[in-house]
Amino acid sequence: MISHEAILHYVWKFKLFNILHLQTEDQEDIQILSVGTHNLDSGPDFYNSKIKIGETIWVGNVEIHIKSSDWQRHQHQKDKAYDNVILHVVWEADTHIYRTDGTIIPTLELKNRVENKIITNYDQLKHNNYWIPCEPQLAAVDDFTKQQCLDRMCLERMEEKSQSMSQLYQQLKGSWEDTFYMVMAKSFGFKVNSLPFELLAKNLSQLILAKHKDQALQIEALIFGVSGLLNRTFSDDYPKALKKEYQFLKSKYNFNEVGVELWKFSKTRPDNFPTIRLAQFAALILNVQHLFSKMIAVNDLKDFYLFFENLPVNSYWQQHFLFDKAVEKKSINLGKLSIDILLINAVVPLLFFYGQEIGKSKYTEQAIELLEFIKPEQNVITKGFEVRGLKAKQAFDSQALLQLKKYFCDHKKCLNCGIGLKILKT
Repeated sequence: MISHEAILHYVWKFKLFNILHLQTEDQEDIQILSVGTHNLDSGPDFYNSKIKIGETIWVGNVEIHIKSSDWQRHQHQKDKAYDNVILHVVWEADTHIYRTDGTIIPTLELKNRVENKIITNYDQLKHNNYWIPCEPQLAAVDDFTKQQCLDRMCLERMEEKSQSMSQLYQQLKGSWEDTFYMVMAKSFGFKVNSLPFELLAKNLSQLILAKHKDQALQIEALIFGVSGLLNRTFSDDYPKALKKEYQFLKSKYNFNEVGVELWKFSKTRPDNFPTIRLAQFAALILNVQHLFSKMIAVNDLKDFYLFFENLPVNSYWQQHFLFDKAVEKKSINLGKLSIDILLINAVVPLLFFYGQEIGKSKYTEQAIELLEFIKPEQNVITKGFEVRGLKAKQAFDSQALLQLKKYFCDHKKCLNCGIGLKILKT
């Protein structure tokens, strides 16, 4: 007995059973003209199927169960949505089933028509504790199948991010500049501090920043002040000046501040301390007016890097990671890896969404091309796949692997994965 109905969906969808001399349980000949369209929502499992039963060609729906009696167990005999089912496909036919008007529904049993290896392969994928279900078989899958799977995964990830962007875009009343500002701010948190950075951008609008564009100290005071990191006593002149400037601006604008406890310093490299990222973000605001307009005008990857390189970060941070704590002189520019992350998490998704929203494929294609030229991310997921034989060659692949692991491997959705399907057929 098979353990899960999903394997029967897969077997029916790809006709992975002996189709010779098919007959219903009532000995009527069956010819499958079209298996139909797989329905992933409520209702019958396949829509618009075309089946010849006896001398009659039927067009309608197909419902799939492990046992015929599951029809009653799911109460389909009382649901008119199932009256248009023309064939009941089951692993084991243990009873006759009927529509709400009492007419019998033809049943096809597959128990003796499916090769054991398909069921065995599925069980091996479904019932194991490997990091990814196909771990023992992955190396045997051809490169073409793997790349096809990654292509699909990356596009799915872009679509998912577009949906998130769309919601933000609507909340910001269709402002592309505000949308990009919010996305960029969150990305400057580099995951560990993405939430407080997002709150900072919500509490400190671009409109206010624009009013102080020509005053570097005021921009820095606004950003550090709203972050909540100026709410203490300082020894150095620079943070004292920031605090004094911010107290004046706060009395004018009455800001809500980010809770200082939200900023994470522990288990973070000093170069990634929120103080450094806030200083770099302030430099970006000072250096580039109309962020979004500038971004969509860029055509070449090297120009995207110029967008973030050599930002005018306050020189105080050349010898500090934290306020009042001096260190040896260091670089305060965004590194190439950091710029890559900003491109991957902010620029690329917004370009992709922008192209979709205005109906210009130029921008969606540019977003994908950027991913194909940026080096792959190095993280637990990409390294996990690499040691198992699936190495990311560029950011396009690493984004795909993140999608694959999170939404497919972790949930053992092998029947929805090109690699899983290949293994099942092998």
